[in-house]
This record gives sequence, structure tokens and C-alpha cells, in this order.
Amino acid sequence: MTTAKITRKTGYECAPNGARVERFAFGEIVSGAVAEWAIDDGAASRMFDPRTDTQVQAVPETKAKRGRPRK
Repeated sequence: MTTAKITRKTGYECAPNGARVERFAFGEIVSGAVAEWAIDDGAASRMFDPRTDTQVQAVPETKAKRGRPRK
């Protein structure tokens, strides 16, 4: 889910539920479709959540075979 913070000084207006226009104030944190629309319109900046956005992939470790070296 996308989250964003409204950065436009005058706020941001959109109609996420259809015909009723809602106003989001400067500094308010929005999510979902409203966040995507605000980012696309340049009225918000994307928020980074390191717990969900960054995933570390473990590389499987390969080990040498046990035993005596061959002659």
C-alpha cells in the first residue's frame, strides 16, 4: 500500500469516493488511491517504510566437500 505526505501548501483536493470532493491539509498522511493521485499531481511525496519496502535476500552458502584431497 502506498503512503504519502501532502507537501503542497494549499493542500490537496480529490474525490476518492465519487462525486464528493475531500480536502487533505498540508502535512497530512494519506494512503491508497489518494496517495497515488497526490504523488502523480505533484502535491505529495512518497513515504518510505524500510520494514516493508526493503527485503534482504539470503544467499545460500556453498561449502567444500569433506574428506582428504585426491592425489
